[in-house]
Amino acid sequence: MKKIVTLLVVLMTLPMMGQDLKIGLSLAPTFNFNKHSLKDTNGNYQTIGTAKGTGWKGGIVADFAFADNYYLHSGLLIHQKVATLNDVKLKMTTLEIPLAVKLISNEFTSGMAISATFGGTFDLNVSGKSIVNDVETDVSSDINTFGFSFVTGLGVNFDLGFGTLDTGLSYHLGLTDISKGELTKVTPKHLAVDVKFYF
Repeated sequence: MKKIVTLLVVLMTLPMMGQDLKIGLSLAPTFNFNKHSLKDTNGNYQTIGTAKGTGWKGGIVADFAFADNYYLHSGLLIHQKVATLNDVKLKMTTLEIPLAVKLISNEFTSGMAISATFGGTFDLNVSGKSIVNDVETDVSSDINTFGFSFVTGLGVNFDLGFGTLDTGLSYHLGLTDISKGELTKVTPKHLAVDVKFYF
């Protein structure tokens, strides 16, 4: 918790560094579809289904300009997500720290520009709960604490005069297994509808 508070303080004080840094707030509904696989007798993983559900995430984001139209995108996001497979519902809370390159085009019309993001997120799985027949069980010990995801996104920026509104879609593909089970493998995936406001 102390590390999280420290990171928040750092992100909030970064604007003092100069005009090359933009700080904002982010909020996004998410559509989750985790791929579940089971190891067969030959040691190969076979897909047994996709757990689907919705969620949301929000937090602080920061864009640091390191070249014309190019930015280093980072921040701290809290992701609450739900996915259901065969009447088993999994609720997870994950802290996401994005680290990506963001390209913002020149304005193609007054106050509007296109943005594209490519990179990854470091994921910290804080908690996990399994719900079966309305019975809730803490399964945090069965979930790997750390993970990494690939992310790519496309959006449109609107210069509002008093700030910038950044809207778009981003796809997140988990590159690490979130399950500690020796016979199971769970690959997290989600699509986010991103809404960011930069001060």
